[in-house]
Amino acid sequence: MALMKCPECGQNVSTQARTCPACGYPLKAEQRPMHEQSALQSPHVWGRVARALGAWLVTPWIAKLIVALAVCVLAYFMFTGK
Repeated sequence: MALMKCPECGQNVSTQARTCPACGYPLKAEQRPMHEQSALQSPHVWGRVARALGAWLVTPWIAKLIVALAVCVLAYFMFTGK
């Protein structure tokens, strides 16, 4: 456990303490819990947006490709008589 000087009163305080035990000076900024952060501040939100946008843009092309391949296979069997 490392110690540091409190900037307010000069007492030795643990680096893990949130406030100075002698004077109450806040040493660490309070972090809000994840559920209190706004939705756009979540680290995963932009990855999900990019993934959804990519799927929305790519899916029609994949569907068209599958349909085109199915038509080609069907035409092959229809016109070759197999």
